[in-house]
Amino acid sequence: MNIAVVGAGAAGLFLSRLLSETKNCNIHIYERTGKPGYKVKASGGGKANILNTHISGECYNNAAFIANLLSRVNYQTIRDEFEKMGLKMSVDEENRVYPSTFFSQTVLDVLLNDLSDRVQFHYNTEVQQISSKGRHYYINEEATAFDTVVLASGSPAGMIAKNRKHFDRYLTDFKLQRKDFQASLVGFKLEDYPIFLSGCRCKAICSLYQKGKLIYQENGEVTFKDDGVSGIVILNLSAYYNRLKDKRNCSIGFNFMYDDPDYDVDEHLRKHHNLCGLLHPKLNRLYERKQCNIKDLRFKIKDTYELEFAQVCTGGIAVEEINDDFELKKYPNIYAIGEMIDIDGICGGYNLFFAWASAYLCAQSIIHSCVPSARGVLP
Repeated sequence: MNIAVVGAGAAGLFLSRLLSETKNCNIHIYERTGKPGYKVKASGGGKANILNTHISGECYNNAAFIANLLSRVNYQTIRDEFEKMGLKMSVDEENRVYPSTFFSQTVLDVLLNDLSDRVQFHYNTEVQQISSKGRHYYINEEATAFDTVVLASGSPAGMIAKNRKHFDRYLTDFKLQRKDFQASLVGFKLEDYPIFLSGCRCKAICSLYQKGKLIYQENGEVTFKDDGVSGIVILNLSAYYNRLKDKRNCSIGFNFMYDDPDYDVDEHLRKHHNLCGLLHPKLNRLYERKQCNIKDLRFKIKDTYELEFAQVCTGGIAVEEINDDFELKKYPNIYAIGEMIDIDGICGGYNLFFAWASAYLCAQSIIHSCVPSARGVLP
């Protein structure tokens, strides 16, 4: 069986490693860049936060779809597969799973180690067209005939404009319901923002509001930039922000007394006449310029940062277009996995889990498929 995999990211590499153990599978991986797994290398700040021990549907935009997926594959399933490959893992206090080296290259080394010679990489090869003839598929009208094609080319998150313009142009021949990609897990630009806060890093309870109603709240470290904010806690707020159908009238609230919400700030002021002992110097400067509630400092959201600054996108192929094994319903023996699908989660290993899990179920379907089915014909 000849299998084409479009994309050498997390999902494509994991799938290929699983399939490489099957003797009758010849795998061709098409990668538009010169290196595999560049997003894996960037995950977790270079430490590769590959999983989370507490996966649930509520952490994703399509909770019902994930709940169904979790009935077939879970955290332990994926951890077991990585351990079979020789990857030792560690879990931190927030249930995030890393390679024990805390170095992302370790994950790539494990995925690429001992790959069968039946796996062939085609680097610097952009897939522009997938066509069908009879019972087979063809990539860019090349001579190799494929029985199965797996789409794993990801999303445009982190790409500069010129690179994302045509990265999935081959999908134009497919009649699929798709949602436009938008930045998720990304920082916010804020209105009436004092630029002198740039460079300030501090912890806070961060709250996302719409018309004054609390949408989501989490505490963590915030990084203040030239025109807005970032940091893991902010990225998680952005995931919930991007799920709103109407994004008007949204704001972020900061409570800088995150470790002691009941602390009496007014009494502190009466005793010490300032807040320099409570706040980062730049936040104290803000308070001295204009007295504000440091337990509920709010800024209106102007926008999110652009796609090139996003870790993940929301959007992609609608979940209604795929079956439980990630095969396209309209095109038998063509699968779509990972970021190709309109599934996005919060920070903490959730998005990489979905990449591994979708690849796992796809691989199981291909491996255990005994009776060839009729091939779909592209328009």
